[in-house]
Parts: sequence; C-alpha cells; structure tokens
Amino acid sequence: MTKVVCKTLMCNDGVVGINGYQYLLDDEGYAKRFDSKDSAVKFLLDNGEDIDWIEEWVEFETIEKRKET
Repeated sequence: MTKVVCKTLMCNDGVVGINGYQYLLDDEGYAKRFDSKDSAVKFLLDNGEDIDWIEEWVEFETIEKRKET
C-alpha cells in the first residue's frame, strides 16, 4: 500500500535546511500519512497554509507501507 508524507526544509523559526527535513506529524508524533498528494495538499490548505507556500516549500514523499500478516 502506497502512502504520501509531507516534508519541508523550512523550520518554524524561518531557518532553511540547518536541521534537515521537518515532517508533518500526526497526534502520536509519527509522520502523518495521506492516500495521495492531492489529499495532503487539501489538508494543508484546510489548515491555513497557502498554495504558494506549499508549492515552494513542501515536498511529498511516497512511502510503501508493509501489509500486516
């Protein structure tokens, strides 16, 4: 199963890239996973980010989730 996570080099204090990537986290502190890039963008827009910031600073990484057996 493929999921998408959001990451950026822009830190909350405006410093770019010094501490590596910052991931969007869920309530439990893990990288928040989305079913698609579109659903991730919608989440960011619904939570106050603007499209210009998203297009410039946010990267979307596809990850494979292992199936539970």
